[in-house]
Amino acid sequence: MPNYPKDIKITKIEQVTIEIDQPPIGCNSGAKEIKQPDPNGKWREGITRIYTNDGTLGWGATSWGASAEEAKSAINKNPFDLLNPENGVVEEYRGFENALWDTIGKILGKPAYQLMRTESYGNGLPAYDSTIYFNDLLYETRAEGLKRIEDDVKKSLADGFTACKMKMGRGNHLMERKAGLERDIEVVQLARSITGDGYNILVDANNAYTYDEVITFLNETSECDVFWIEEMFEEDVELYRNLKAYIQEKGLNTLIADGETRTRAPLEFYEPFFEAGVIDVIQHDMKGLGVTGWRRLSDMAAAGNVQCAPHNWGSLLGFFLSLQFAKTIPHFLYGEVATLTSDVIDVSGYGFSDGTFTVPDTPGLGLEFNQDVYDARYAGNEHWQVEA
Repeated sequence: MPNYPKDIKITKIEQVTIEIDQPPIGCNSGAKEIKQPDPNGKWREGITRIYTNDGTLGWGATSWGASAEEAKSAINKNPFDLLNPENGVVEEYRGFENALWDTIGKILGKPAYQLMRTESYGNGLPAYDSTIYFNDLLYETRAEGLKRIEDDVKKSLADGFTACKMKMGRGNHLMERKAGLERDIEVVQLARSITGDGYNILVDANNAYTYDEVITFLNETSECDVFWIEEMFEEDVELYRNLKAYIQEKGLNTLIADGETRTRAPLEFYEPFFEAGVIDVIQHDMKGLGVTGWRRLSDMAAAGNVQCAPHNWGSLLGFFLSLQFAKTIPHFLYGEVATLTSDVIDVSGYGFSDGTFTVPDTPGLGLEFNQDVYDARYAGNEHWQVEA
């Protein structure tokens, strides 16, 4: 580990859960009943905080599998022994990876993206609004429901986005199958009539479609210039090969995106898809896979001419982590925004304009705690703390 401080030690690690405000998004194709979304709903974000003997406090979203037992084994170790920029994170500490990137960035006085890769690229990182769900089904009449979708799309535009993702698959559980597909098509056509050109419409069925339904959907929305179709059905190389050929034959520009639900599977799962050239965009979860995993995946994707759009849902911190990583690869396509907010996390270092974000050059991950809010609401309520 050349030029890394040798005298830094981890003195304390703690895990806490904070509340974040969520938008009232409604249902997707996995829902078996229609539920009115809570306008004051909260999601919970797990955070790991790492203290070192030089006074550094690094923190980030907790990844899957982090435990107090793992934290105990990290006490008195140099954080650069757990994660160093050359090799990434040591496997047994993957649960603390996000916090470790913030920690080492602050120790070295560098933004995390400068440590994640040897190269970095410009700002103006595009992101899409990922909050347009089945809100039309909350209403008694079709007209009222479509008015709600219209309002949701107009809000996306007013919020400054230049792209949104719309959930498909109403016929999986919540409507009769044919009627559900027709409504899916109708809301996409409605969205395009509202946005006009220059606004990308992405769709995601959460694997609720059959192959034939995808073909019908593409035929009926061919004038809408759908930007990508995501997880329309379970991954299948041959079906994707046929779908890719159909898209090309039809003269569509629509991309095929996939990967969100396979984040915990070995990355080799997607090698046959990359080799066959049937996926255009890979979407493993940012927080779950972590930067170390995404570095490897992005190299695999680049070799297959596949673009990267890390999945992020239910996590305020995961999105900003994805932007830090996005600056390190040339084939980043989109970040996923759930328009979450928090009174304890200050994200103001990141700029947003015309559908794109800029990443600050402040040390670490570029986020700050509102310490007064933290002290009032969360201090003393940590899940666990281990220290030297």
